[in-house]
Amino acid sequence: MRSGSLVLALLGGPAAAQAPVTPPPEERAWHLTVYGSRWVNADLLEIPEQTLTGELTGEDAYIVGAGLSRVIVPSFAIPLLGTDFAFRGNRIELEGQVLRHFGDQTHWEGTVALMFRTGQIPLFGGLSVNLAFGEGLSYASERPRLEGSGSVEPTQLLNYLAFEAEFSHSSLPGVYFVPRIHHRSGVFGLFADKGSGSNFIGAGIRVDLR
Repeated sequence: MRSGSLVLALLGGPAAAQAPVTPPPEERAWHLTVYGSRWVNADLLEIPEQTLTGELTGEDAYIVGAGLSRVIVPSFAIPLLGTDFAFRGNRIELEGQVLRHFGDQTHWEGTVALMFRTGQIPLFGGLSVNLAFGEGLSYASERPRLEGSGSVEPTQLLNYLAFEAEFSHSSLPGVYFVPRIHHRSGVFGLFADKGSGSNFIGAGIRVDLR
């Protein structure tokens, strides 16, 4: 045994001679997303079925924009009652977006939302995904033309919901592909008359800012 190893063994026992433990990777604190979306002619609950059946249609109305998010509650676990299992790695984020509409309606939109994000779900070949849901407010710079109808007048301030999947690959740490649903609504008359609102489906690229 070398003298250095002998000294370590004498002073600290076997534990002192072990290799240092690698610290866990640093959690992200900020991330930036840029994306585009298109108006779809479907209610929120109709989108999954119409997407699978190929019946989903859209209008010539689009969004491009950017969003900045801050993690306000870092990784936490949600235990499954009655078992030793827990859903780990969940986070809560605060997100703000600035968006530009073009095509059949042209205006600016700003949103702010709290996002709940699950932990990573491994898939295959280094690919993984997490899911997120956001709740907040959306404000349009003018009344969105396509959100109105003969009996419903468009409203600038509406409730905002976001649904997304965040895909990542081990070969590109800190970079993500993000399909997303962008939903504005009056919440059954709470913000505006029933029938107000819109749905956009799109995707974006996200990068961690740490």
